[in-house]
Amino acid sequence: MSYASEETSAGRPAWRKFLDVPLAVPVACAALSVALACIGADRALAFTKAYGTGALACLAALSVAVCSRMVSRPFVLALHLGFSLVLGGWVLNEISGGEEGSLTLAPGRSGDVAGVEQLTLDAFTIDRWEDTGAVRQYTSKVRNAKGEELSISVNHPAVFGQWWVYQNSYQEMQNPHTGEPFYLTVLLCVRDVGLPIAAFGAALLMFGALGYAFAFTRKTRPAEAATKHVPPRALTVLYGLAFLGAAAMLVHRGLATGHPPMQNMYEFLMCTAAMLPMLTFVSAKLDGQNTMLVDSALLALVTVPVAFFMDGSVKRLMPALQSPFFVPHVGAYVIGYVLLVRAAFGAGRRLAGVGFFLLTLGLVLGAAWGKICWGHWWQFDPKEMWSLATWLLYVAYFHVRGRLSARADRAFLVAGAAMIVLTLTWINLSRLFTGMHSYA
Repeated sequence: MSYASEETSAGRPAWRKFLDVPLAVPVACAALSVALACIGADRALAFTKAYGTGALACLAALSVAVCSRMVSRPFVLALHLGFSLVLGGWVLNEISGGEEGSLTLAPGRSGDVAGVEQLTLDAFTIDRWEDTGAVRQYTSKVRNAKGEELSISVNHPAVFGQWWVYQNSYQEMQNPHTGEPFYLTVLLCVRDVGLPIAAFGAALLMFGALGYAFAFTRKTRPAEAATKHVPPRALTVLYGLAFLGAAAMLVHRGLATGHPPMQNMYEFLMCTAAMLPMLTFVSAKLDGQNTMLVDSALLALVTVPVAFFMDGSVKRLMPALQSPFFVPHVGAYVIGYVLLVRAAFGAGRRLAGVGFFLLTLGLVLGAAWGKICWGHWWQFDPKEMWSLATWLLYVAYFHVRGRLSARADRAFLVAGAAMIVLTLTWINLSRLFTGMHSYA
């Protein structure tokens, strides 16, 4: 019996049955995520701050109530409790009001961080790429009240107790007497009182998702029918050559750009093309399925053709992307999306639990990266909201998977694959809205 299967609720009151099947929570949250993504980041943030804080608090309380019914299932309990704590941390931040605003300093000038620390700007420097002249990094050299020298740059904030100071942007000015340019640094000051609660909740989410991955990869249920058809040797050879070609393209791309090729949709799809053959081998070993026909079809008809319509120009990494989170965050989504889309086509379904764990890992790493880079671990960006809606849809699926008919199971997986496609589409559509992922 898997961790997602539910005990019978025959003869129980309607409200007890609802608690035993907490499907309404992720479905409602997914619908809310889609709605907020559609109205755009700015309006979504204003709407949520005005009306949504109480609603999210109620959802957190409902999730805690559901947790009381799941003590015997630790992974499900961790997933619900983790989601409640993340919501609780966000609500606490909204109630307390944590952001002080921007601190604009000229060289030699001082300013206060919410009366907690005084900073003096010694120098502001801009590092540029030699070949393109684009900004590579910009850094503020500051001193605190004790005379200690600190360096603040993108992805490297300074921390003073509960206050975090970020290198937000800069302003180019001109000396009215000499005509020479100089720069003002713009620092963002943020207090995140709900961060410890949200971080603990994120750890519980990871634990719960890991339990689902183990529950659906071990052989606790009758094995799914393996594909007995053996592909022709010629197809196997061509498939191997396609993998070598995709791998060679990734290596060449990485050398040409000077960074891991995961920056935009073109590189994302090429990573997917290189990943598919490796997952074919993994499915054969762990799942007992020969998925070469499905994987080769995805490779030849989806990933590579779509990549040709994407912008393949070589670009240097912007400052925000120069982070240790870059590869694991994007890599988790690449593998997770591929696993779940394959499952929608009936290939490697036992690995869908691993795909869900990777979606959770990508979501948590993205939130941590956003906190370190931009000051907030959730920005109501369209891409973020669609990613959350996709994750919540799979939460609902794994909650009821053990009781679904074959047709309903397939419908859920197809709907999840459609959400993944929409999430990737938002990377490009976010250029039409105010979004943090418009660089892709």
